[in-house]
Amino acid sequence: MVWPGKQFALDNQSIYSGDVSRRSTAAPEALSADVTELFLALVGVIKRLRRRPLPASAELDAAMQGVTPAPRHIGALVLLGLGGPLSMSELADRLSVSLATTSQLVTELADWGLVERSTDAVDRRRTFVTIAPAHAATIQALLQSRLQPLQRAMRRLEPDEQQAFIRGLTVLAAELDETEPSDDLEENLR
Repeated sequence: MVWPGKQFALDNQSIYSGDVSRRSTAAPEALSADVTELFLALVGVIKRLRRRPLPASAELDAAMQGVTPAPRHIGALVLLGLGGPLSMSELADRLSVSLATTSQLVTELADWGLVERSTDAVDRRRTFVTIAPAHAATIQALLQSRLQPLQRAMRRLEPDEQQAFIRGLTVLAAELDETEPSDDLEENLR
């Protein structure tokens, strides 16, 4: 398999990149054409999602003060726009990141004025995060820009294909959560 600028030998029990002297001796599982096709399709989807992360909005540009949000910011805004308010731990779970990372992310979004934090009246240790009312319309535009293509794609599928598609992505997400990257492979790809 060859990607521009890198070469990977997956058929002779070694994985290498360029002139790396250390090679993994673990025999990789043979990759099917379907897996390769799926990988390339996912790369295309991710590339397109990153191309236009936010809808054009003078209000949002002013709030961001020239800062470009990372995909993790967009993910948090989408989750809060769909199901907010969320507790910090609920947001961390849904983003699949640590509570410390979520705290940093929420602090950045709050500094930009996009979200607000509030303390639970019953349990003062619990913090909830919600979209700032001033930016609710902009976040809804963000949701529409992200969800409308998904809705159009789902309409093109039969009901059983829709369920299979969702199930497949759910299984893939779970597998990615459980898979630890190989230190040897990471070292070889540097």
